[in-house]
Amino acid sequence: ERLDTEYCLSREKMAKKSKEIIVPVSNFCLIKHISGDGDGNLNLVGTLIQHVFDTEKSALRSAEEPSFKYRFNDLTADDSMVQSRRLEDFREEKNATKETFQMVAPLEVDVVFDKFPFKIVTASLLIELSTTFDDEHGERLRPDILLATEDRRNNIAVQPPYQDDEIDGGKIWKTIEKLKDKMDKSECYDLITPFPKIEYFQDTKKNYCPKFKMTFHLTEEGSSKLVAIIAPMLLISTLNTLHVFNSDTPDTVDFVANAATFALTAVFILPEIVTKANRTSLFTSNNGYILLVFLGLALSSFPEEEVGSKNYAIVGVALFWASFLIPFIHAIQFWRFQKKISPAGGKLKINDFMGDKEYKPFKVLKHDYNTFFKSTGEMEGSGEIPELYLKKGKGKFRIFEYPDPRDTIIDKLSERVTHGGEGE
Repeated sequence: ERLDTEYCLSREKMAKKSKEIIVPVSNFCLIKHISGDGDGNLNLVGTLIQHVFDTEKSALRSAEEPSFKYRFNDLTADDSMVQSRRLEDFREEKNATKETFQMVAPLEVDVVFDKFPFKIVTASLLIELSTTFDDEHGERLRPDILLATEDRRNNIAVQPPYQDDEIDGGKIWKTIEKLKDKMDKSECYDLITPFPKIEYFQDTKKNYCPKFKMTFHLTEEGSSKLVAIIAPMLLISTLNTLHVFNSDTPDTVDFVANAATFALTAVFILPEIVTKANRTSLFTSNNGYILLVFLGLALSSFPEEEVGSKNYAIVGVALFWASFLIPFIHAIQFWRFQKKISPAGGKLKINDFMGDKEYKPFKVLKHDYNTFFKSTGEMEGSGEIPELYLKKGKGKFRIFEYPDPRDTIIDKLSERVTHGGEGE
């Protein structure tokens, strides 16, 4: 134990004295599909291709494993998440290496819209390249993810549908629907759009970009809940109305017993409205709907013989029927929200993610990486940030993202929904 402690202290001391080297890296990500189980857990399946450049300037010139290790959502990626498929060594010809990885990464799910019976979530993956320390040469190697300057498909691309359709031919929405069918392998959610929100995070202190984030928007199908819950509630409301307006004055015991039966039925149905979320709140329209239903049933259970008037029961019936306005309003809000997030409501185009005749992929033996990519530090230092990206944020991390009007929607939601931080 003492030897282990001394070894750790020795490594820490060496790390403080080490020479820091920023290593240019391009990390291409091919998105294949999103899989999920019945419990709402989601995984992103894809391929990662990591190019490491300028290997002659560091210990990577002779390293057996020249690629940088991955972290997913701030956790070290193990063999179940990422596996190397092929390493191509071009250090003699181009001072570069290329390694292809198979990825099955767990997505972090956050609720951004939850209004019965509709629900929209974000499923995000933060991919980080880990800093490495070379004991032999005393070098701390920091991976700097480069961004494509001409074509963003050299950063991230979506695998096209298996049908060999021309993207430019026919209607784009048909291609998008085929793409959604191919990508969506989840049992609980449906993709609103197959195109994720992309963000790259620049460490302003060390002036390099070690991580990027992909965020998908998915919806939990509300039509099934609409049938499973609203239809029985309509039946209860109808029977309750007939019960209250029965021309024959019922016995008080029978009246209360019937009202109790309706309430008990509602008790078993309504809990399905309450769903899991990152942060719960008492004052929501979902809780308002439940409160309105039980308040209506409570008032409807007042027998005329006991309170001397039928007005209480009539008000209860009115409140019960009025409660159905809330799911109707939710449906309108859901439709508007989904329309803004969908590709038709944004600037993102299908050719921003899928290959076509104009797409020229980077090839390490054929191209100079400096003509295809730039670091975030170079972009900011020169003051020339390509129109492909939007720079925002202050503090420890500066964000370079794909311009997208969906940002304004998510910014508004962030006031009500807590999202995970971007820690190292």
